[in-house]
Amino acid sequence: MKFSNDFTIVQEALGAYWEECQGGDVRVINQTDISHIMEVLELGKWCEHGGLQGQNLKAFLGQFLGYHTRLHHSGYLGHQCAAPNPMAALGSVVNSFTNNVPSIYEMGPASVAIELFLINWMLDKVGWEPIPVGSDDRFAKLSHGSGVLVNGGSIANLTALITARTRMHPDVWQQGNSEGLAILLPSESHYSLTKSAGILGIGKKAVHLLEVDGQGAIVPDKLPQLYQKVQAAGQQPFVIVANACNTAVGIYDPLDEIADFCQEHELWFHVDGAHGASALLSEKHRHKLKGAVRADSLVWDAHKLLQVPSLCAALLVKNQTYLERAMPVEDNASYLFHDKKQPGMDTLHRTIETTKPGLGERLFFVLGAMGEQSMANFIDRQYQLAMEAYRYLNNLDDFVCPVEPQSNILCFRYTGSPVAPLVLREKILASGEFYLTTTLFKGVRYLRLVFMSPNTKLEHIKRLVDSVRSLAKITS
Repeated sequence: MKFSNDFTIVQEALGAYWEECQGGDVRVINQTDISHIMEVLELGKWCEHGGLQGQNLKAFLGQFLGYHTRLHHSGYLGHQCAAPNPMAALGSVVNSFTNNVPSIYEMGPASVAIELFLINWMLDKVGWEPIPVGSDDRFAKLSHGSGVLVNGGSIANLTALITARTRMHPDVWQQGNSEGLAILLPSESHYSLTKSAGILGIGKKAVHLLEVDGQGAIVPDKLPQLYQKVQAAGQQPFVIVANACNTAVGIYDPLDEIADFCQEHELWFHVDGAHGASALLSEKHRHKLKGAVRADSLVWDAHKLLQVPSLCAALLVKNQTYLERAMPVEDNASYLFHDKKQPGMDTLHRTIETTKPGLGERLFFVLGAMGEQSMANFIDRQYQLAMEAYRYLNNLDDFVCPVEPQSNILCFRYTGSPVAPLVLREKILASGEFYLTTTLFKGVRYLRLVFMSPNTKLEHIKRLVDSVRSLAKITS
């Protein structure tokens, strides 16, 4: 059967790709001119004539995968994208083929069941009351939590701000924004939050940056000063955002102290835990999210430290009422909403997305294969590796790290040469041995390592140090 043969070809090609990444002898990144890649892959020919099956498929995959950035490679130290566990990828395959859509229960009963289970699993990890399974009344009980899986932390953050705005102004869906709404967030926040302010029509002028300390964490004692300043200017803050952890250097904000301030002033408290909320699984590191249970909403990306392929992000809320009312479904969707037997639940009303894939399959298949403890062990390993790399680099005379890591993110700067970090990065990427990023922190550009691959060890960081020194010497 040709269908089965083609699946076998893909399986074998990915298996070879996996083995190459494990060995670490191939390039971690293979950037070349995009027109060259299109020509080599003969994209136009396949689209015009078809036939991308059997041996043609096998040959195509051999070339196609050769141009991929290898996230499982020991030299991958780049962006905060998971090196997916193979079982998570199988979850994606199953849902891609069945194409069940968990926005509407009747379009994916099993997918909805998995999503509900995972949302409740995450709510429990935060310390919030799970959604009662089998309940048909959305508004009967205010105390339980809620949530939804969405395509990425940016959509999750946007949905959180929509929900926070609804709490302060329940009529915003019909009447539009009130004048003077304001958002308070740390200067080291993810750009999706300021982007969300624009999308919501609140505007960048309404985004006010909270003062941070030398590590980039919010200084709670400075909250009253900014809050009063914003109010004096005629604006009304409705939400404070904290990081767990921030994107640039991976530092956690003091959530408990921020929660005190939000409670005193009746502000919505949102925690952007897209990257660092996975520490809730770890006995060693969950204390870094102390106070998260007092927040009103939290974002948690499974496609970062839970080894899940992109995308699979959760927006969780402590009180389900505001999320349920934040985006009411319009009356003209009669083809979706009418009197019918409903043995499950729809999720459409909790997100700006209408059609979405079964994101839960991606997380559940790896969670079901590994179990919680193995996931926690992986997180502990990556955090520990960042600390070991920090100690190693910090003891070298020609390297400097701006902060001690609190997660699996580590920034550093080479001081043995005047070569700029961006220039040095280009040389490193061109070598193909390592892939890393850079970031601005306190106005200074640093090289940035994110320990995502399970194959990276301290010995690879020592090799990176040698490579940096050699490339800096050649460049200068």
